[in-house]
Amino acid sequence: MKKTIAIYFSDLQPMGYPFDKEQYFEIYKEIISSIESRNIRVFIVRGKSYKGNGRFAKGWYFVNGILRPSSGKVRADLIFNRDDKNTIPRIDDCRVINHPDFDELCVDKLKTFFSFPDISPKTAAVHSFGSYRACIRGWGIRDDALVVLKKNFGTEGRGIFILPAREVMKSLYDDWSDILLQEFLDSSVGIPGIVRGLHDLRVTVINGMPINSFLRVPKQGSYLANVAQGGTGRSIPLARIPKAAIQLVTRINKEVEKYFPAIYAIDFVRTTSGYKLIELNSRPGVQHPDWSSSYKTFNRALIRMLVDAVLA
Repeated sequence: MKKTIAIYFSDLQPMGYPFDKEQYFEIYKEIISSIESRNIRVFIVRGKSYKGNGRFAKGWYFVNGILRPSSGKVRADLIFNRDDKNTIPRIDDCRVINHPDFDELCVDKLKTFFSFPDISPKTAAVHSFGSYRACIRGWGIRDDALVVLKKNFGTEGRGIFILPAREVMKSLYDDWSDILLQEFLDSSVGIPGIVRGLHDLRVTVINGMPINSFLRVPKQGSYLANVAQGGTGRSIPLARIPKAAIQLVTRINKEVEKYFPAIYAIDFVRTTSGYKLIELNSRPGVQHPDWSSSYKTFNRALIRMLVDAVLA
């Protein structure tokens, strides 16, 4: 009997994100075709459709490159979580990649900080503007010093502000209940031989193995290196990644290997105090040749992880 993988997305519409982006749609079709060539069925499932025990109310599958609706419920042996808006429920009655505990460690930036406090920016949940002001005073932050405010469970750089402490106003957020305050890490020292000035260095890891790396640089006048927020990015060969950064990858791998099989990304910056962890991302996107020179290596490793996991 064929094994079944369900790939979960947040958007309710069959051609919603990420399939509304041509490159994502193209690569997912290739990945799914390759998996199905191993005698495995693959369905797309979306939104609040989970019914328990690996079952979804409905799904979609590819037929000759065209997405078709399932004739009924989808029963998965493995769920691949590609959630981008944190809408997936916690699933403990079916195997999920990534494991819900690991996914939570990555998505909840406060938990990431508590897990790796010595290599992370100082982080606190503030919950209100008054709490923010109290935290600033407690940390001894000067009014002209830069601080980072972000939604704890945000993605793609949404809801992130980097401002002098005195410019943060109550009106910055309609709802402060999900807000974190973080120490600003100055990456303007760059990485010798790779980048001058502000940056964000991402290393993607599959089952403990660094697969590729990506450098992101903010647009002029911005501190946000996220490409979704106007930054630019380019692939960096793993061989060029400094040893100090790879050592941090190895350390983090040792802490999270109990959750393997897993796919995740580690975002670093280099500061005058060395390399620091910005965040972990448990849902790094698939790779397209327009974005990554190592896309084939990445996608092959992703396919192998899913095939091995569902057949195990």
